[in-house]
Amino acid sequence: AAGNGGSQGERVVAEELRQRRCDAAELERRRKGDRKKVKIAWRVRSETTMTLNWIAQRLKMGTSGCLANCLRKRR
Repeated sequence: AAGNGGSQGERVVAEELRQRRCDAAELERRRKGDRKKVKIAWRVRSETTMTLNWIAQRLKMGTSGCLANCLRKRR
């Protein structure tokens, strides 16, 4: 993780996974553009300074470009 920012992002991801009763293995199983993943990514993006690249890798959402498209669709 990138210094403190990483832990900030991890905290939000962990909170979301807990609320959704979901784990890291489930993130791997789900599609890149899965609605749950997009919602988590949206929250990480709005509450932290994490890069699209970090979020895409952490949530197993493919490239940062793929993630950007998912977020754009959600808007």
